[in-house]
Amino acid sequence: MDRKQFYREVTGFLTKVSAENGTPGSGTEALATDIGEDSNLFDLGLINSFTVIRMIVFIEDLTGAQIDLAEHDLETFYTLRGLYTVANGADQ
Repeated sequence: MDRKQFYREVTGFLTKVSAENGTPGSGTEALATDIGEDSNLFDLGLINSFTVIRMIVFIEDLTGAQIDLAEHDLETFYTLRGLYTVANGADQ
């Protein structure tokens, strides 16, 4: 899966989860387009300690890759770029 498609899928997931959690401005296409590849998803309120696990499971299902949480620093999961790197197993 290329980077653009991955970002589109993950931002769609984040939009859905944000709407479920009642994040202000969530559930809109504008939210998804406002997320840059280096935006801190925690700081934006899009994910928290509970939803990050749900997001990781989503990415595993999306890519078919098993993500070993012990191999990565928590900060890796803060951004779309970091998530893409984890899902693809290499710095990109």
